Amino acid sequence: MADISLRPYQMEGVAGIRDAFKRKNYPVLFVLPTGGGKTYTFCYIATNAADKGNNVVIIVHRKELLLQASKSLRALGIDHGMISPHFTPAPHKMVQVASIDTLLIRVKKYIERCEKLAAEGKPLPPNPYKFKLAIYDEAHHVVKANKWGKLHELLGMPITLGVTATPVRGDGIGLGEGHGGIFKEMVVGPLVADLIDMGMLINPTVFTSMDPPVFDDLKANKEGEYNAAEVEERVDRPVITGSAVAHYTEHCPGATAIVFCASIKHAKHVVDEFNAAGYRFALLVGEPEMSDAERTEVNRKLANGELHGACTVALVDEGYDLPKLQCCIGLAPTASESRFLQRVGRIMRPDPDSGKCTENTFYLDHVGDVGRIVNGEFKVKHGTPRRLREWTLEGRKKGKKKPAEEGITAKQCPKCFHVFEPVPEWFSDPKCPKCSAVMTQPKTVREIEQVDGKLTKLQEEQEMQAKQAQQARAAQAAAQSVDDMVQKLGYSLPRAQAIVKARQDKAELRDSLIADLRAWHQTTGQAPLATFGVAISDIKGMKPAQLRELRDRFEQHRTEQVAAPRAPVNAEIEF
Repeated sequence: MADISLRPYQMEGVAGIRDAFKRKNYPVLFVLPTGGGKTYTFCYIATNAADKGNNVVIIVHRKELLLQASKSLRALGIDHGMISPHFTPAPHKMVQVASIDTLLIRVKKYIERCEKLAAEGKPLPPNPYKFKLAIYDEAHHVVKANKWGKLHELLGMPITLGVTATPVRGDGIGLGEGHGGIFKEMVVGPLVADLIDMGMLINPTVFTSMDPPVFDDLKANKEGEYNAAEVEERVDRPVITGSAVAHYTEHCPGATAIVFCASIKHAKHVVDEFNAAGYRFALLVGEPEMSDAERTEVNRKLANGELHGACTVALVDEGYDLPKLQCCIGLAPTASESRFLQRVGRIMRPDPDSGKCTENTFYLDHVGDVGRIVNGEFKVKHGTPRRLREWTLEGRKKGKKKPAEEGITAKQCPKCFHVFEPVPEWFSDPKCPKCSAVMTQPKTVREIEQVDGKLTKLQEEQEMQAKQAQQARAAQAAAQSVDDMVQKLGYSLPRAQAIVKARQDKAELRDSLIADLRAWHQTTGQAPLATFGVAISDIKGMKPAQLRELRDRFEQHRTEQVAAPRAPVNAEIEF
């Protein structure tokens, strides 16, 4: 067995997946942000399953991802075969990495051959495509109606694990069974904000245009994306391309960059503009415009610093791994939250060898994908990378708003155009974290409507009171001690002492609950997420009432388990 060392949150995810498999509640979807270690996690599961006599297939949808998965397996010492027209078959290997298109064709041919032999009364050949475990990379593509769902059916619906950073589709189709997908359960790892706080991901500095092109009138197609020709017509213009070069020069000149463009024609124009400004940029697109060898050469030059950047069209949206990449430039809008997160995820992997950190990692948004200023307020579209997001297997209807963020509103600095998520302390000293410019709270511009029997002024006063209450709560949260509350906020001593005591009680309840759940997991193998529907990372943000409710559920569960332990469930697969 390969020696794969996983981080604690990865092991927690593995425990949740194992629990679901034991309950036969599969296919299972595992969600982990880009850069969180999905490949290591599913390689750990694959090699453990193979060591216990189960043959495994890892299924990807592009040649670049096929080679990347194979490279990771080799680095981990995992012997494997490749199901692709570019490689010699090795069906005796317990782990296979397969291109979905190649595997689908070969499975269909095998079934047709078997049907012909059966009609002739001849014996059937052994099935080289009978897998005990199927693992789908970038599993947000897997729904019943497409080729992924067809392959799942033709493989005989084996035990299945899907992995993705973005369990949401632009077309709104759900990934869950009964909603258009195949998955019965979702195991969610830490969120992007959690991994940033752990130091596992970089939180890039985000700049967005104060006056980006307007795409509100564009309609998304059935895949949930804008029409490429319409987008190209609006963004392939000298003023936008020139702005991209100017902002790159201002914020991060020379940083290794990827530029997302609307078309190959647009990408070529952008390459020319950057090169005319004295930088070294190249085209990075798919066939037939560029061969595999040409793309490999561009990536080599990016990696060793011979190029400053490359301009691409969709090719590196998913699975592209260039650790030293410091800058992504958005010149083509996307209606897909999934695609946006995949794009920005390209620059969030730490790279100690190049000294890459938050201070020198940038996302430059020229098309309003992060959001835009509307009536004096910053209106979020997809939001910053660390925006809190709620995932579900049920999908999302077109036109339905995303779940609202609780207590977080994106802000944009009017001086340097930096976009950020303010923390509570920011409200008492509102300065841009990038340029330190003082930011006054913008006034909302409203249209006053005449309504019989109602006064607009009253509505405005109510809104102002609500805003003042929110600011007061933020100021209280920022005060760390009794003295702070008494001296800075004017609280009475008993009130301040009561608030600090409540905070201490909450911290003790939270910490003891986390410790007990971790100990219970180590003793019984029952992960908090699979057993109680709550990840350890979720507990840190719970309110006191939620903590007490979870404590009661845990105590009741522990009492029942000790009094009448369950008989072990016979799993169909071990890993």
